[in-house]
Amino acid sequence: MSKKALWLGLITIVFVLLSACQREEQTTSKPHKPTANEVVEVHGRLENIKRLDLFVKNMNSGKKDKVRLIRYTIEGDPIYYDLAYDGSKFTIKRDTTEDKYGGGEVITYSCKSIQTLESNTSTKYMVEECPDFGEELLTISHDVDQEDQFDFELKYGVDLKNKINTKDQELIKDLQNGETVGVSDFQFSKDELNQIYKLMIFSNYLEDKKLSTKCNMKPFVSYELTVWINDAQRHFAWSECDKSKDGKQMSELVSDIKAILKQNPVYQSLPEVKGSYE
Repeated sequence: MSKKALWLGLITIVFVLLSACQREEQTTSKPHKPTANEVVEVHGRLENIKRLDLFVKNMNSGKKDKVRLIRYTIEGDPIYYDLAYDGSKFTIKRDTTEDKYGGGEVITYSCKSIQTLESNTSTKYMVEECPDFGEELLTISHDVDQEDQFDFELKYGVDLKNKINTKDQELIKDLQNGETVGVSDFQFSKDELNQIYKLMIFSNYLEDKKLSTKCNMKPFVSYELTVWINDAQRHFAWSECDKSKDGKQMSELVSDIKAILKQNPVYQSLPEVKGSYE
């Protein structure tokens, strides 16, 4: 064999290998933004999980409904779960045809019901009397003890005068009369931290958010949230004028965190707000 032929053969092999790699990259599905009737779970990251909660509620109240859950494998392939309730019959259709390492099948299961089992460390969506499918549809862990680190700093209010910082154990309350009061050794209980961690997971805090700090009101409420989770850090900033989907979701998250804070004994021992912003 001539050197020219040998080189052509090697080039051909390299070209084939590169083409195969490119095809594999192209066929690997990228998680997409869910529609109104879709829930997406990617390795613990959640989008639109409240739609699954609504399905459970509707079914348990006898209301017809359908929803699609899309779960992505480690390799990035989607597995589809189509849940449907027609008023009397509950079915789950599992589609693994896009999972390169799965069974490549579409199977429909007839089940009795689906329930949400909530504890302080996890939320489980369990199906009952569903032969061959199993009992567990989805489990979401929100146990801070399972993480190397979970801390956050939340600043909010006019001029960001209120602060919660679990990393530095700092709490500052704006009395809205030009004064603030602080606690230098503030800590949430483990139960409170688990509740807050769950809220963040359900708000999909690990994903990028399209937020705006602009506001045409004076004065206006601003928000800044920094989260430290293991070796990662996430930072968000927005204002009360941000009425986008992400803005509303993050503002709702802050409202829920404040509700937990207000039940904390240390916070309850602080002075009441003495003034107001106009």
